[in-house]
Amino acid sequence: MDSSEIESMKRDMSVKVHDIFDNFEEHNNRLPTMEEFRSIFHDCADNYLGPLDKQIVDGINANLERQRIREQQLWDAVNELESEERVRRDAE
Repeated sequence: MDSSEIESMKRDMSVKVHDIFDNFEEHNNRLPTMEEFRSIFHDCADNYLGPLDKQIVDGINANLERQRIREQQLWDAVNELESEERVRRDAE
């Protein structure tokens, strides 16, 4: 996955992250904890990673490694977006 793919993923996820915060705050009158946020976002992660069988490279080990790399990139990006959203909301 190159940097343009990561930036595209972050653009798509930024809307989802914002929506998670808005919906959670609306229903609970507070922001989600990190664990709550990660749990909610985890349910959406497959939409960004795609099904495992569509990522076949060379054999099972390479396929699992590619999935692990994609998951790590996704969570790095979403953690950055989560942090930005919390800072933005604290400033309001």
